[in-house]
Amino acid sequence: MPILGTQSSRGGGTPTAPTSVSATAGNAQAVVTFTASSYTGKGSVTYTAISSPGNITASGTSPITVTGLTNDTAYTFTVRATSSTGETATSSASGSVTPVAPAYALSQTFNASGTYTVPAGKTKVAVFAIHGGVYGTAGSASVPYGSVNGSNPVRGGSGGSGGTGGDLWTVQDYAVTAGVGYTVTVGSTGLTVGGASNFDNVSYNSGYNQRTVGGNAGNAGTGGSAAVGTGGAGGAGGAGTNLSMNLTGLGSVTVQAGGGGGGGGGGGLGQGNGVNNAGGSSGAGALAGPGGNGGTGGLGSQTPTNGSTAGNAANSATQPGGGGGGGGGGGIQNNDSMSKAGGARGAGASGRVIVYVS
Repeated sequence: MPILGTQSSRGGGTPTAPTSVSATAGNAQAVVTFTASSYTGKGSVTYTAISSPGNITASGTSPITVTGLTNDTAYTFTVRATSSTGETATSSASGSVTPVAPAYALSQTFNASGTYTVPAGKTKVAVFAIHGGVYGTAGSASVPYGSVNGSNPVRGGSGGSGGTGGDLWTVQDYAVTAGVGYTVTVGSTGLTVGGASNFDNVSYNSGYNQRTVGGNAGNAGTGGSAAVGTGGAGGAGGAGTNLSMNLTGLGSVTVQAGGGGGGGGGGGLGQGNGVNNAGGSSGAGALAGPGGNGGTGGLGSQTPTNGSTAGNAANSATQPGGGGGGGGGGGIQNNDSMSKAGGARGAGASGRVIVYVS
């Protein structure tokens, strides 16, 4: 005999399947929306969104957020309606969606120390930090006739050595909190280590980073003597090295560590009236992440000259952390009793901190 009455007057029943299921992907999650079933029986109906692949589930009312998904994997979703008596009906599958991690974007470049505040909605940063380049050393003065004892009392001054380029280090995918301020220290040129550049208190051992050293300093040029009238050339600065990070949405991003400064040329020594012995040429700054050119040594001639002042780190506006060039050595005329000064040291370029945010 048929059961009379509407579904609502009975003690339960099978719900119809949810309809219009769709999904929107996020970061390792998806939001599933649907139209609820038309079940009107006594008791309640619960709704469960189910992923494919993985059978990852979440329950609730529309919309349902399903978490724990794998980024860059395509998913579809069905929604199952379950009545209080345990009977179920499952929807058709949604269209395919693919969760992705938020893309990185350049957030701020610091050429001077300051504070970085994490923008709203952002949870990770990636940082390039370059130390300031090191000063070169000054060239030495020439040694005049009769001023020292020994077999070679007359000689041009030696050039100064170039400064080393600043180190470079990175922090990748470092977790941050929106609205929090981080102290950013940009190192200036330094006497020995160049001054550190850092991002808050993230150390080299934080587990988020890698590190490379800057370019080596160029060697100093030797001064000319009674045996060698022309000053020696300064050595070239060592090339800076690169570090790269693969950032979501940007791909591989590369920054160069500063190159070493070139060494200063040695001072020439004039041998007799009318003879000019050139000072040594400066060593070039490194090509990759250039450092400063060294100073050219002074001429040895009838009118001896001071060593030239070393150049600052080359291209410091675009290549931070270059080492300063060495000063040129002072020149001298043979049998001259007047010393000529060496060139001043060159300053290294200051550091830089570059922040990307996701």
